[in-house]
Amino acid sequence: MRLLATLLLLSSCAVRISLATVKCYCTDDHCVPYGACDGAVCLVGILRENNQVIRTCGSRPLGCHRFSRYWREGYWDEDDRWTDLCACDQPFCNTFSYLRSHTSQRRETHHPDDVPLVFERVDRPDDGMPPPEQPPVTVSSLLTVLLVVVPLTVGAATVMVVAFNYYCHLC
Repeated sequence: MRLLATLLLLSSCAVRISLATVKCYCTDDHCVPYGACDGAVCLVGILRENNQVIRTCGSRPLGCHRFSRYWREGYWDEDDRWTDLCACDQPFCNTFSYLRSHTSQRRETHHPDDVPLVFERVDRPDDGMPPPEQPPVTVSSLLTVLLVVVPLTVGAATVMVVAFNYYCHLC
């Protein structure tokens, strides 16, 4: 009887543990075989060192967070490897579209002094020099002649020869 009670207790704990985890996409190094993992929450974020999108499991608070390299209260951020990080608790919710939609919502509420998002367009600075001159367009017209005019001429000549040959055999 005691063994049965112990087994029942262990199975209920196992069910609780399995219910507390969520299945997530995983592109991190530790989940190579199947591309999925189980965790308390699903994480999707952008690595600071190479702007790579990483999807994995973890135990972060829900929501999206932006991590900066600023010195705060005498220490660097504990998560200095991430630029942006989102945590969600639905199965397979850690997609790039989830990250992008939640970071674009935050972009609208940012102040101009904030660090720009990775997704913002960055143009080359104007150095005052005019752009280099374009080469003449003679190559393009030669290609037009070779690829359009010559085949049309050959086709028209072929039609004329066939028509002439057909009508000559009727006489």
